[in-house]
Amino acid sequence: MSDEKTQEMHRRLMVLFKNHSDMADAYIARFGTDINMKNIQTIRAEFPGMGDTNSIQAVPTEEPEVEAPKDPTDIVFQFNDKAFETPQGDPTRESPLYPRVVDCPICKKWGLNSQELRAKSLSIMNDPFMAPVYKSTGQFQEINYLLASVTVCDGCLLASPDRKDFVLYNRTTRQNQDSQLAPQVIRELKEATDKRKAFFEKTSIGDILFKIPRSYAAAIISYQFADIRAEVEAGAKIQGAYFKRGNYWTRIALLCRQAGMDDRMPLRIAAEHFKTAFYMSDFPKVELECQTIYTLFNLNLYFGKAKEARDYLNVLDKNRQDLEKLENPPEESLASIRKWLGMGKNRWEDREEPNFWKTPGL
Repeated sequence: MSDEKTQEMHRRLMVLFKNHSDMADAYIARFGTDINMKNIQTIRAEFPGMGDTNSIQAVPTEEPEVEAPKDPTDIVFQFNDKAFETPQGDPTRESPLYPRVVDCPICKKWGLNSQELRAKSLSIMNDPFMAPVYKSTGQFQEINYLLASVTVCDGCLLASPDRKDFVLYNRTTRQNQDSQLAPQVIRELKEATDKRKAFFEKTSIGDILFKIPRSYAAAIISYQFADIRAEVEAGAKIQGAYFKRGNYWTRIALLCRQAGMDDRMPLRIAAEHFKTAFYMSDFPKVELECQTIYTLFNLNLYFGKAKEARDYLNVLDKNRQDLEKLENPPEESLASIRKWLGMGKNRWEDREEPNFWKTPGL
């Protein structure tokens, strides 16, 4: 392995091991530069007590840490009554949704129910974990786009909030645009169709999964199916797959909150995917890496891990210092780091405020 890759992995492991260089060295010596959370726990067990810290208490932490499940189909939610509600917008106003013609690249089913959001039809605020909360701008109905954003094939259960993962009809060229999914991913998704169908039966959600806008429960399951697809992308080493998986689970957590359900389990799973993305440097753009570090800062703070939260801010600060030392630093990257670092510092200073964890609209 290259020295550069080893040094980068060492820097990232230092965050996880709370700046204990010998723990990072021990991990790399034994396990190389592949991240595995069980291997992380093995190293922690060999260095008992190192890096223990006092922490603020944001939520109860009696339950054990949970790793992201090895198989995302293992998680079947128990929904309350509210989760099966579908919030209704004002019918006298125009819908912010419009149909988009998409076909499935896996089973070739055409004319799937896919709804796009009209530009500037809704305003967006973010919850503390960067999941979007949608508000009406006045002209259009107020719709929670999370209830409509994921397209799910009712033939093979391929799911994605990104229409480009499907076969799109281009009105300008009057031709179909192929799916952006890699051939290997398409092949593996075809082979795993029966597994997705078995999960669909296990959820007992039925055909309401394909109605848009969905209930909270159906929307949560739609994001689970999107995560199942992204798991295949991660296995194929598609860049950004773990970043997607983390974002899907913060959205699931937000939907749980909006439905009056506990959000801790999906947030813990999101944290594991974001950690993996961070340690693997699995980002197509610096902006997305900065956003991930900021989100991990908030997730650690939420679970009462103040020291770990500060460590992620320190990563951003160190990156800022390194770039500022360059004679001609990349301005876009430096601007992103400064933006997210500033947001993190403001959050840290406001952490005792009573509405610190408030979700917009709740």
